[in-house]
Order: sequence, then C-alpha cells, then structure tokens
Amino acid sequence: MRSTVRKDGPSLARFNGIILAGERRKGSELLAKYHVKAKAFIELAGRPLILRVLDALIESGFIDRIVLCGNDLASFRKLPQIDRLLGKGNLIWVQNEKGPSMSAYKALKATGGSKPVLLTTSDHGLLQPRHVRYFCENALSSRADLVVGLARRKILEKYPHVKRTYYRFRNGQYCSCNLFGFMNTASFDTPFFWKNLEEQRKSPLRIISGFGWTWALRYLMGRLSLEQALERASFVLGCKLGYVLMPFAEAAIDVDSVEDLKLCEKILTDSSK
Repeated sequence: MRSTVRKDGPSLARFNGIILAGERRKGSELLAKYHVKAKAFIELAGRPLILRVLDALIESGFIDRIVLCGNDLASFRKLPQIDRLLGKGNLIWVQNEKGPSMSAYKALKATGGSKPVLLTTSDHGLLQPRHVRYFCENALSSRADLVVGLARRKILEKYPHVKRTYYRFRNGQYCSCNLFGFMNTASFDTPFFWKNLEEQRKSPLRIISGFGWTWALRYLMGRLSLEQALERASFVLGCKLGYVLMPFAEAAIDVDSVEDLKLCEKILTDSSK
C-alpha cells in the first residue's frame, strides 16, 4: 500500500481541497489566551493559522477550489484574503457540523466529487507547499480510495518536546499528519464510521478496537503491522486505504496547545536565520 513519488514529475491531475476550521470545544486554553473564536485566527509569526494553511494549498499548484468549513462565516470574512477568495468563488463556505467527521462529510459533498480531495485542518500552521505537493503526488500513485499522511516517530526526534499521539505497530511507530486524500467518491462515506470514534482520537488502542477486538489484542501485543491494520480498515470501511509516509517532521506538527504554538514559532524563527 505504500506509494512512492513518480519519477516523471507531478501528475497533471489536480485536487480540490478542504480545510476544517471548526472548534471541537469552547473555552480551550488557546482560545482564552489569544481571545479568538477559533484556533484558525491565532497568529503564528504574525499571520493567522488559517491563512498559512490556505497559502500552502494554493501555492502548491495542486489544489483547485477549496472548501472552508467553520462555524462563523462573518468572522472569516473579516480576513481580506478569505473575503476576496469567497467573492471570486475560489473558496466555498460550508457551515460545520457538531463534530469533525460530519463536517468532513458535508464538505466532501460540497466538492462535487469530480476530483480527488485533499483534507487538512486550520491548525496545521507549519504546512508548506512542498508538503502538499509531496502528499498529492504520492497519493495519486497509490491506487487507494482513501490515503492518509503519516510520519515515523524517528523523524520527530529533532523536536523532542513535541507531543503527538503515536500508533505503535510491529514495524514502527507512526503519527498522523492531518493530511487525508479522498481519491474518489468510494471514500466519501468513510466519515460516518469515524463519527463513532472521533472522541477516542487520542487513544490508538480504542481506535484500533473499532475494527474488532481481535485486532485490538494483536495491536496491544505488538503483533499488528501498519499494513495489516490498513488491510483490516479497508475491509471494514469498504474502500481501499493507503498511506503516504511524509519525510517532513514539520508536516506532523499542529497547534493543539500553547506549547505547540511556541514550538512552531521557534521552528519558523530558526528556519528564517
């Protein structure tokens, strides 16, 4: 299931994009500290997170129209770049649902299904155009219906204080990069399955148990490989799952806490020296 970058350069095929910018819960430490309605508006190195993610998608050259899914259109329209893109029709607004899974489903339907869809989140503040290009190129060559971006724990050792949730498989430890490729409409209904598991997202064992307790036991005993887990998930979801192994540690870091934001600030500062 693992894919590799095509030797003949980027494909001519293009994606539509989705940015999930709603809030799971109100009253978080981040929202209180920075006095914003959503993490999307928190500034990282002087620029709101949502604009950094939007820039990465647009500048990658792989993304056509983008669906922005959030809970307060008026607040987003106060950002001139977003207001302009909405006016031109390059950006489509979708009101979010109660949870990310149903928000994702609603946004996927809004894309029309004519192209593959890259889904990411508004707190992905270190996302770069080259990250998006790498993921899209590999996803296109994967022959999977749904592709997830993953990073090995080893590449995150350069940032030892970063907190991530790791899946510990027999052949290594991996974390999500908040990059998901819905390659065709066969994958568009998968958010319904994740709806029942999204509250368990910080517990890999509970997520794995959603595919059957036998598989959870194999995971707990260290006998389950990543490929076996994806094969089982493919069977349960009714579509083929694949993955893209991202070689960029920064692609695996999002802003979940004040500490995460400080780390991202440091990374950007160091990279500009």
